[in-house]
Amino acid sequence: MLKLKNVDSYYGESRVIEGLSLDIPKGKIVGLIGRNGVGKSTTLKSIMGIVKTPCGEILFDGENIIKKPVYERVKMGIGYVPQGRDIFPHMTVQENIELGLQPLGGKGTVPDYLYDLFPILPKFAKRKGGDLSGGQQQQLAIARALAADPKILILDEPTEGIQPSIIKDIGAAIKKINEWKGITVLLVEQYLDFVMQNTDTVNVMEKGCIVFSSNTADADAAEVQRLMTE
Repeated sequence: MLKLKNVDSYYGESRVIEGLSLDIPKGKIVGLIGRNGVGKSTTLKSIMGIVKTPCGEILFDGENIIKKPVYERVKMGIGYVPQGRDIFPHMTVQENIELGLQPLGGKGTVPDYLYDLFPILPKFAKRKGGDLSGGQQQQLAIARALAADPKILILDEPTEGIQPSIIKDIGAAIKKINEWKGITVLLVEQYLDFVMQNTDTVNVMEKGCIVFSSNTADADAAEVQRLMTE
């Protein structure tokens, strides 16, 4: 579904990623894990077109999208929840979710399954997004990204700053998204246990390169942890 081939990524004149290749198979939940500063978030921003990627290919459903602007990538079916969530604090929960319909031209309705996925959302529909807890905001951000029924959902640090009970809920929601709708998921994380429990494949990144890739069920958690701390 999504493949990066020999991608270079830059912030200004500084190259952060060099020659990155990564395969995200259709219908799978793929984890990308590593220490701070190794290029994980930059990889996601590269996929979205937020940073400069002058070299390589980013193939989505077989089409090279590396020169397409962000809004075209979203229209093609790439949903993205950035680190920090980026909800609109002064808008209501319902208004935040409805913004997710913009890739469809603002048309259509919010899918009912989102309210089954995150039961707190209809309860707080009229509440300001900024009044929610961090975990509730994360659920809201995921729901907003799913409103336009994307083919792939990209999540950057979905467990950051969230209490353990909500982390479990988010892990369960990711699996349900994948099972119910067949949506491919790519998630960046530092929380190894979350990745090992909720993904089909795991990739470890170091200095802008993938240094380890495996089916999660076959991966040795101790070895993955070692790679992350070397």
